[in-house]
Amino acid sequence: MIWDKQTTVENIILTVLAIIVIAICIWCIYAFVRAIFLFIFSQWKEDKIKAAWNSIRYMIMGIILTIVLLFFFPLIFKFMNVQWYEIYSARNIFNKSWELIKSVSGLWNIIRESQQDMKYRGQLYYDTDSSSSSTLNYSNYNL
Repeated sequence: MIWDKQTTVENIILTVLAIIVIAICIWCIYAFVRAIFLFIFSQWKEDKIKAAWNSIRYMIMGIILTIVLLFFFPLIFKFMNVQWYEIYSARNIFNKSWELIKSVSGLWNIIRESQQDMKYRGQLYYDTDSSSSSTLNYSNYNL
């Protein structure tokens, strides 16, 4: 997991770079889907077609920004004589991005599994046999 490692400045910078890469990739996917919908529903109106082309331009700028971030930042850190500049390689940034995505995905799986457990194996919190439905019955609930 991400949180098992010792927190260092290098790890924090690597995590920030990974979050930026993830955000840029999500933004590029959004711009691409938006451009598709704008083209489909443009009805050949010039302003909507222009907005779709602008969306494609923004997507291309995002891809270029990601490439710059991944490949030129280690070089910039090297020329600035930053200690352990090789930590900020594209491979390490992608690994950290994948680690972040897996941790977020794992969180959703935990929530989904706990909902299923409560749905199929959980005991009722409320006493359904009594006349008042607002009273709690803790006697049948075992931890």
